[in-house]
Amino acid sequence: MPLQVFAFYNGLTEQAKGYPYLKRYGSIINQLAIFEIPIQNNGTLLGRPSRRLINEAHGMGIKVILVVSNLTAEGTFSTALMGRLVRDQAFANLVWQNIRNLLVEYQFDGVNLDLEKAAPADRALFTNLIRDWSARFKRANFLVSIDVPAKTSDDPQSEWRGAFDYKPIGQAVDNVIIMTYEEHWAVSEPGSVASIPWVTRVLNYAIANIPPQKIFMGIPMYGYDWPETGAGRVIGYQRAIELARRYGAPLQWDATQHSTYFRYETNGVRHTVYFEDPRSLRDKLDLALQKGIRGVALWEMNLSYPAFWEVLQSYVNRE
Repeated sequence: MPLQVFAFYNGLTEQAKGYPYLKRYGSIINQLAIFEIPIQNNGTLLGRPSRRLINEAHGMGIKVILVVSNLTAEGTFSTALMGRLVRDQAFANLVWQNIRNLLVEYQFDGVNLDLEKAAPADRALFTNLIRDWSARFKRANFLVSIDVPAKTSDDPQSEWRGAFDYKPIGQAVDNVIIMTYEEHWAVSEPGSVASIPWVTRVLNYAIANIPPQKIFMGIPMYGYDWPETGAGRVIGYQRAIELARRYGAPLQWDATQHSTYFRYETNGVRHTVYFEDPRSLRDKLDLALQKGIRGVALWEMNLSYPAFWEVLQSYVNRE
């Protein structure tokens, strides 16, 4: 079966960098997830999307999804907010109602729950919240998807992944977006953000616990530039290619990780860059097809480049 495409659109208006790609390649997108509307401490939702953006996507036959998160103004996920959501039923009801009102007002087709960093000790309570909200959204005829951290085994004590119990969450929602990226990250050693061996293990675990027809595998459109000391910085494909050209650094292929990388030196500091490109994309799409899952989730459209979409087009077929 051809893969479906769930695309994260980072921005609420047509001013986002991903907009030209939506206009050009919208015909292969099944669900456009507008990122993001954060939940505030008083239960309201911050920000409003562009009606024009939603209408244009609908005009292309795309289902438009509202991403709701517990991100703070500082860009971190609020464990405290999650603690209140899973314990205070009146507060959870208020937030649910505010989300539903926004979905109705702007004619969204569904909601994507990007609720991260719930305390591991709240695992059962978090599952109950997802079950409750999912049932209510479904009764109101909205699609429900959730973003879950990648994992290769159940690790209930993990600060990042522990609260996510794949099996009951997978039963409750329509689609599960597996965040198969950040295998290597800003303060790790250099390496692929999503190597094929690691992504394979993550998918194997997911498929053992979640119906494959509900699973979307995350596809990163970025990598990191790591200096010898200090934290790495996110880098997209186009910037990586420009950097390699500027420093005359030959592109190399890591055959184990299935990722392109290069090294360069500036101001006496050596750098290692791993990034995602059309070759690593093909390997990931082949894996998704091989595993028989529903589709792929693109993070995120602002990091798009034309060759990415050209490769993707040959793997998908919008129903």
